[in-house]
Amino acid sequence: MKKHLLTGIAVLFVGVTSAAAQAPAAKPQAPLDMVEVEPITCWWRTSTSAVRSGEPFTLTLTCAVVETEANKVVADFSKLDPTVVQLPPFEVQGGTHPGDLVTPGKRFFQYDYRLRLIAEDTFGKDVTIPPLEISYRIESQVKGGDTSQGRDQSYALPRASVRLISLVPDDATDIREAPAQLFSGIENRDSRANLLQTTAGVLFGLAGVVLIVMLISMLRRKKTVTSSTQLHLAPRTILAAVSKELDEVQRASRGGWTQDLAGRALAATRIAGSYAINRSVGQRVAKAGATPADGILVVKAFGRGDVFVSGAATTQSAALVPGLADALNALTAGRYGRTEGFDSRADEAIETAKRITKEQRSKHSLMKEWTSAFVANVVDLRRKVWA
Repeated sequence: MKKHLLTGIAVLFVGVTSAAAQAPAAKPQAPLDMVEVEPITCWWRTSTSAVRSGEPFTLTLTCAVVETEANKVVADFSKLDPTVVQLPPFEVQGGTHPGDLVTPGKRFFQYDYRLRLIAEDTFGKDVTIPPLEISYRIESQVKGGDTSQGRDQSYALPRASVRLISLVPDDATDIREAPAQLFSGIENRDSRANLLQTTAGVLFGLAGVVLIVMLISMLRRKKTVTSSTQLHLAPRTILAAVSKELDEVQRASRGGWTQDLAGRALAATRIAGSYAINRSVGQRVAKAGATPADGILVVKAFGRGDVFVSGAATTQSAALVPGLADALNALTAGRYGRTEGFDSRADEAIETAKRITKEQRSKHSLMKEWTSAFVANVVDLRRKVWA
């Protein structure tokens, strides 16, 4: 039994060994990053798919050749020059050869031909462009900086045709083919785009210079400064004091109106009304120990002390401002008349005065003043330019 078992194991081992020896060896796989590239590729484009007898049209030949640091395709395009090439039965009337376009790994050549077809036996037929060949060789860089010249090879241009007095040739892929893009057109658009970018940059630069000049002029705008104008407060400062005064009077009047409160409200309302009707506001620096007269609002200015401010708005001049004349009438009656039954009218007058003050504060805000100064400088600059 043991002898037969050893014999079976030996037979199995010999069979496996012979099968492995007869199995074909695994073929090495080709590198996945190796891609075959045609050294030269050309194609035709026509400006039209069908022509009449004697009608001129454009035939464009575009070729792309490999051009890298290691390999370079040197093609002989001398036979394709518009002054040399012959394309019977087409008559070559002229042509152009735009400059080459170079992209990473490729160089593009292009030839434009002006052709016409005069033939009697091709009516309603596809007329084929005669076959042409391009000779080329491949130059390779070797160690030491030398160049290795490859053997001369030839490339047959693809087939193209034009139908005489018909719709499209048999080999057309699309009835509405896009027109051929010429290298000269691409270069012209590129040049025009560069010119427009340069012009835009210059104009933006000039606009920046003008803006800087206007800002400097606005900041250094010359004004006739006197001792009185130097002490004048800005409208936004005065209106802020008016708004504060009206709020204090409104809070104090909750216990009942008095002639003193009506006088304070009347003085503040006249100042806000003066700005509303575009009238000047009186200002003078308070002397030490001076007591403000009736109708005067005391505005505390930082670094200047107290300033006495008074308004010139009256019931007649305030007629164009909604509610202002009624508010002045009510507050005037409360200040110089009897206060019986005065509370309801005074409350309405205070609300009107606060509304007008809020409108004027928005009108004389810091941003509005800067905007007005900027517009004034633009007008001055325009006058100086056109002067």
